[in-house]
Amino acid sequence: MHGVNKIEFILASIGLAVGLGNVWRFPYLCQKNGGGAFLIPYFIMMVIEGIPLFYIEFAIGQRFRRSAPGAWARIHPALKGIGISCIIISILMCIYYVCVIAWSFLYLFVSMTDKLPWTIENCPRYSEYKPLADQCAANSSMCDAKNNFNECCMKDPQLYYFYRKALDVSVDITDSGSGFNGKLFGCLILSWVVVYACIVKGVKSSGKAVYFTATFPYLILIILFFVGVTLDGADIGLKKLFTPKWEKLKDPGIWMDAAAQMFFTLSLGFGALISFASYMPLRNNCVRDAYTVVLINCGTSLFAGIVVFSILGHREKVTGNPVDKVGGGPGLAFITFCDAFLQMPVSPLWSCLFFIMLILLGIDSEFGTLEALIAPFYDMKWVKFRKEFFTGGVAVVMLIIGIGFTQPSGYYAFQLFDDYSLGLPLLFIAFFQVIAVSWVYGNDKFANDIEFMTGSRPNIFWMICWKYISPLAIFVIFIANCVKQGSSTYTYTAYVGCLLDPFSSKHPGTEESTAKVEYPGWGVFIAVFFTIVSMVPIIIWLVKDLVKNPSKWGAAFRKKFTDPIEYHPDPARADPSRRKTINEVQMDVLKEFEKAAATEA
Repeated sequence: MHGVNKIEFILASIGLAVGLGNVWRFPYLCQKNGGGAFLIPYFIMMVIEGIPLFYIEFAIGQRFRRSAPGAWARIHPALKGIGISCIIISILMCIYYVCVIAWSFLYLFVSMTDKLPWTIENCPRYSEYKPLADQCAANSSMCDAKNNFNECCMKDPQLYYFYRKALDVSVDITDSGSGFNGKLFGCLILSWVVVYACIVKGVKSSGKAVYFTATFPYLILIILFFVGVTLDGADIGLKKLFTPKWEKLKDPGIWMDAAAQMFFTLSLGFGALISFASYMPLRNNCVRDAYTVVLINCGTSLFAGIVVFSILGHREKVTGNPVDKVGGGPGLAFITFCDAFLQMPVSPLWSCLFFIMLILLGIDSEFGTLEALIAPFYDMKWVKFRKEFFTGGVAVVMLIIGIGFTQPSGYYAFQLFDDYSLGLPLLFIAFFQVIAVSWVYGNDKFANDIEFMTGSRPNIFWMICWKYISPLAIFVIFIANCVKQGSSTYTYTAYVGCLLDPFSSKHPGTEESTAKVEYPGWGVFIAVFFTIVSMVPIIIWLVKDLVKNPSKWGAAFRKKFTDPIEYHPDPARADPSRRKTINEVQMDVLKEFEKAAATEA
């Protein structure tokens, strides 16, 4: 189960944590939530939520030498459902996340030209539009014909290219559209081939792949940084990014956004961090590793924000399109940035570098999550044939499912996965993880383990976070998101065309060419299913154990909640007899390994 050195482990963890959200979501949240003011709740959430939970996952994996299901079952059999939930949510994530890699490959290939294809000159009917534009430039009274020209591509060529050319979207999710998108399917196959090549030998291959996939994006980001900050107008974007609007701190929404971003950007709750840590030596300093990865991840978000907004500031200077009207997600990467590249010298070069960076960021997160999905099947002895064959089979099944995303309605199905399969389930999983460590296993036992592994006991602040602050923060975020999701209509963003040229008669065109469309009944059912399917195993295993051992549960609850010492962040400080020496913990570990080996034999 070993064979990963420290550098490979750190790079793999950074590659898993640093993903597309650092590039296309963090900058958007900054400009949405008061610029520099957003950094205050962001770094507060890093301290009370990000580091404590990251700390737990690294320590649990290293201590119990198992992937998520095995590690949580070692703490208590009733907690095995947490690990099963991690597997399910990893499956959902791997199925749809690879689509972004496929889109990036497609954009990389079309960028390998002397002129990018999403220019206005490549629009249909441009030959009719150009004389009107020339007349308008010479005589402003002739601009009405230009402004009322009924071709959407002229309004926003990059948006038109993304929806109509690259994805070839249908009218809505119920419409099959024009059929199979061969180019996108080819890019999807290529994406899975690359991911499989990185993980075919497990940690032996992925450990070597991360030397490139986790480091090269930083080289590209640094290049784009120096290019971006030297562009005319870069200061416009940077002022928008960092100028604080302090009144925003009174808005609860900014705190919710900061907490959610910190949680999701670190890949907490997937079980991947537990799997990675299980490959490390038992006496490795996992605490220092957790600090390192979290700080690098947050620093990368800030650095990426500078790069993004310096380039978008140049775009505002040239085109007049304001920086603070920029959205997040795929729209930022595949629409807004594509427009920004057109304003830069040697635009195909910067476009190629940018999409190579997105591909590598996506691949790192994809094969890291896939490793967390595959590892439990071998830890738990669920499968016995060679790992490369099983991994290949899983990849092929996911590829077949992913064909649906290459259909004209595939982008709308992608949103169904992205909006509903991760948010609430990850919060639910994380809540039970932190409760399992602090209240079921016990902060004192966990601290004994960490002292054995690292040589020092955890700081009392982290123990307060594990027992009180982090679960409370996650619970509040979870309830707030439940209320928000329950009170809102289930919708997705559809391409509807512009006001003068609607895409179809089913939906009127809009100024932005996109609109929110309600999911049909079956779409709402799938959204609800995606939301709860990853939570159900936790409940099933808890209920199953409760029904089987009701008296043990009753006795444990009475002991836990009637003893005042249990409410101390570190009960061993109040009762020194509960603190074990390093040698005592080592003996416990050896006994556990012997018992596990006997059981598996």
